[in-house]
Amino acid sequence: MTKNISIQDIALLETGEKLEQVGVIYNPDDYNVINKKSEARKKAYLLSRKEKSEFDALAGRFTFTLASTIIKLNNDKRFSQTEKTRIMYLGTYVSYQEKGSYLMHCNGKYVLKNKLQSLLEMTNKVEFYKFYNKLLLAGIIQEEKLNKSTIKIMWSSEYNFRGKASPEALKEKNLIKTYDNQIRELYHEKDSKGKKVHTANNLYTLFMLMPYVQPESNMICLHPENETDSCPLTIKDLAEIFNYNRTNDLKRKLFKIKLRGMPVFATISNSNYTHIVVNPFIVYRSNKAPSDALLIHFKDTAKRTSKK
Repeated sequence: MTKNISIQDIALLETGEKLEQVGVIYNPDDYNVINKKSEARKKAYLLSRKEKSEFDALAGRFTFTLASTIIKLNNDKRFSQTEKTRIMYLGTYVSYQEKGSYLMHCNGKYVLKNKLQSLLEMTNKVEFYKFYNKLLLAGIIQEEKLNKSTIKIMWSSEYNFRGKASPEALKEKNLIKTYDNQIRELYHEKDSKGKKVHTANNLYTLFMLMPYVQPESNMICLHPENETDSCPLTIKDLAEIFNYNRTNDLKRKLFKIKLRGMPVFATISNSNYTHIVVNPFIVYRSNKAPSDALLIHFKDTAKRTSKK
């Protein structure tokens, strides 16, 4: 010890029994006392913040949706699976709630009604207006008419929103983050011949599974928000939940979905079962950075997003 700090024994006066040792500081104004456990917790917290910040920078901007909303959308007979995918895609353009929740490009320009068909890459005008009118009737969109040719579109925060989540959503662990650039890339991706890689109908396979994503592991589970009752689901389980007659039909649709050739789904197998994990650069539910055990399945996505 230095001359300003010493270790001394604490003992009972009556018996002389030694109780513990303490450090005595003779010039306390010259020192900062640090609790090792508190310091270790602080370092772990700062490290997790750094890892989260690095992941956020790689994954890019995200939009919130609610697990309860996707469950309702899964059961909504008014929309086809193709239309449900278009809803999830358009939700990536919603602005911050304090800016009115308009559909808006990243550069701040509004997505106007007369540009929406082109954005959706829908060639059939009749089909587009049928879908558009469904959105109006369902309350997913509202129009704000500035003049005959300038109509801004407001988006329902029940379906997608950007900004601070409500206390209820946070409390219920109901939040799902979808990463805008990756969702848009999946929707627009073309092959060498200019043909769409994914049909909107097939892409809904990804969106319909989002309420089953377990927040920490990103594994598809039953009761994913419940730490004690959460149970990993197999492809067979999912086929039964979503009324597929053949398990292989669902399996083929799942693993056909790739982001520029990189996996959107990965599998973890043991001797009896195969479980499914979702790429956290596309869909994620935790406020913490993904674990190394999760990211190892999608390291190619991490490399590619880092080069953008």
